[in-house]
Amino acid sequence: MFTRPVLLKKNKSILKCPKCGNNRRFEAHSDHCCEDSCDVWVVCKCGYDPTTELWGYRVESVMGSLDLNGVQEALLYSWNEALRELENRQAKNTPKVAENMLNKQGGDL
Repeated sequence: MFTRPVLLKKNKSILKCPKCGNNRRFEAHSDHCCEDSCDVWVVCKCGYDPTTELWGYRVESVMGSLDLNGVQEALLYSWNEALRELENRQAKNTPKVAENMLNKQGGDL
């Protein structure tokens, strides 16, 4: 596995980490995943990695390069899109969780 530190300027393009609020300091990762392909993704400075749950959001790359283009793609797709997907899943599950809790307690919504 290869890694590269990433430091961004202040920005509004990259979503903030749900654990620590960071959207500037990351570590880019590249790992060989099959015969002729690598996965590229980013991890927050605090260690949070949304692709742990959503590994399909890691960017496929033949060379696994952590150059500027590879890192930008990983930030926009493996970070931003994975966080949006996790937020959507959480929003869909929140009413069900509350409903299930009330049903177990014999309450009504």
